[in-house]
Amino acid sequence: MQNTLNKTVFIKSDKIGEGELGLMLTKGFLTAMSQQENLPEQIILVNSAILLATANENDEVLAILKDLEKKGVEIYSCGTCLDFYVKRDDLKVGKAGNANDIINALLNTNTVSL
Repeated sequence: MQNTLNKTVFIKSDKIGEGELGLMLTKGFLTAMSQQENLPEQIILVNSAILLATANENDEVLAILKDLEKKGVEIYSCGTCLDFYVKRDDLKVGKAGNANDIINALLNTNTVSL
């Protein structure tokens, strides 16, 4: 697998939409992404999306994120968001980012926002 040059996926919620369907769509979207030949350089998780990277070890979406990371996708979770949700110590994939990391990615890459 190779990374798509200058592509960042910016995810703002743990659900794409609402409720159970939103959770299913998130899982489906990330699964489909992990199966692509070209992957984004990075995924940035903000607001409740950080819950995806701090889920229980048996969570399917966490496993997908770990797979993406193994394939070379950098995963950043907003540090302020981790602190807000009291989840900094629960981060299981990627690393905590700060405003500078996020702004740098958004201003210097092509960004897809969810």
